[in-house]
Amino acid sequence: MQTGLLLSWTFEKGGIKLEWRWKLHPSSSSKETTTEILDFLMDANIRLSEEVVWRTQEFEKLKEETEKCLAQSERLCLKRSELETETYGKFVQVLSSKKDKLRELRERLSKEEGVPQSTNDEDALTEEGSE
Repeated sequence: MQTGLLLSWTFEKGGIKLEWRWKLHPSSSSKETTTEILDFLMDANIRLSEEVVWRTQEFEKLKEETEKCLAQSERLCLKRSELETETYGKFVQVLSSKKDKLRELRERLSKEEGVPQSTNDEDALTEEGSE
């Protein structure tokens, strides 16, 4: 009869090394030991199967949430682009009307004073910007 066997197991990943060592002794009832091992393995299998189901469900929920967030992000991006286009359009209209009003006021001022309209850099910039 043997005094005992040594069983060891090593796992290494990411710089971490795990080691297990067991000293095995002959069983007084191999049928009972086999039953206990199978019960342990069946329980572990059930727990792991439940965890796989739970993690799969969680993954599906996260995937669904991610798709919703992506769709919302695309909608917001489109809305922002539309808002920018609308805002810039209104700004250009306001700017153009201000330029027109400035031209009108300059013309009126020059007629009242009898002075020809000035042709300084500001006028050139005003006309350039409106084109």
